Amino acid sequence: MERKKFIGDCLFHTVLIAVVLVLDQITKLWARNTLPGAPIVVWKDVFSFRLIYNTGASFGIFQNKTMALTVFSIIGMLAIAAFYFWLPKEKKMRPMRLTLAMILAGGIGNIIDRIMLGKVTDMISFDLINFPVFNVADIGVTCGAIVMCILWIFYYKDEDFNKWKKSNS
Repeated sequence: MERKKFIGDCLFHTVLIAVVLVLDQITKLWARNTLPGAPIVVWKDVFSFRLIYNTGASFGIFQNKTMALTVFSIIGMLAIAAFYFWLPKEKKMRPMRLTLAMILAGGIGNIIDRIMLGKVTDMISFDLINFPVFNVADIGVTCGAIVMCILWIFYYKDEDFNKWKKSNS
């Protein structure tokens, strides 16, 4: 991939990260200001907005471990950012970079909450399946991770990364 296209991708992903972060922070602010009294039921027993504060990680694990989760998350986001720039600059790696940008956007969004509030604001609730309450940042991380797994299973081959290993040795 030529340098101009790589720089263009980086700019696009930076804008994407910024948009997801802004949307995440606006929805969290809305939830903190609107939902403390009672949830907003959009579709009875199916979908609602309800304010939940999570001092742990996904699915409520590691409750009240905010400092450790913050440090771990920052290290994880730095590793993902390094991987983003370390990947071969080939066109074939563009989808991988996009998934990494989505994961970064979500991870940074939740890090902001942990640093500013000591907990993560969640508000989207699928009541029909009793799924954990989540937020826009969680959507970025989850969608990015799912697409990344699909890419690793069905799109990328060992050779794609073997070339990369040899060029970085």
